[in-house]
Amino acid sequence: MTNHANQLTGSCHCGNIRFVLHTNQQASDFVPRECSCSFCRRHGARYISDRHGRLEMREAKRSEISVYRMGHQTADFLCCKVCGVLTVATCKISGRERAVINVLSMPDYDFTAQPISTNFDGESVDDRLERREQTWTGRVVWTREP
Repeated sequence: MTNHANQLTGSCHCGNIRFVLHTNQQASDFVPRECSCSFCRRHGARYISDRHGRLEMREAKRSEISVYRMGHQTADFLCCKVCGVLTVATCKISGRERAVINVLSMPDYDFTAQPISTNFDGESVDDRLERREQTWTGRVVWTREP
C-alpha cells in the first residue's frame, strides 16, 4: 500500500456516505472537471480524481445508497437516499474499481482552480474506459462503519 501525504475527507449531507481521498496532492492542486451530461449538470457536479490516489469509502447503511447508471452503463453514480447528495462516481476497469469525487461533497476544502468543462458525448465505450483508467482515482476501498 502506498503512503500518501494528505487525506481529504468528504461526505453526503447526512453522513451516511463518507470518504477519505488519500493523495499526495493538496486541494488547491486539483482542477475540477464539469461534465456536460444532463445528470451531472442537474447536480452541479464538479469532479476531481488522483490516478495515483486511494479512495476509502465508508458507508453507514448500504440500503440508503442509491446507485444510478445511465447511457453506456459504465459508471455508478452514488447518491444518498436520505439527503440526496451525489458524492462519487465509480467504474470497474480491468478488475479494479476507480472513482471520481464530486467536490461539492467536500465543503471543508477550497478547490481554487477554475473548473474545466468536459464533453464526452461522442466517446466510444472503449475510449471512455481507457480515459477513466488513466485519470480516475486508481483504487477504491469500501468499509462499513460500525
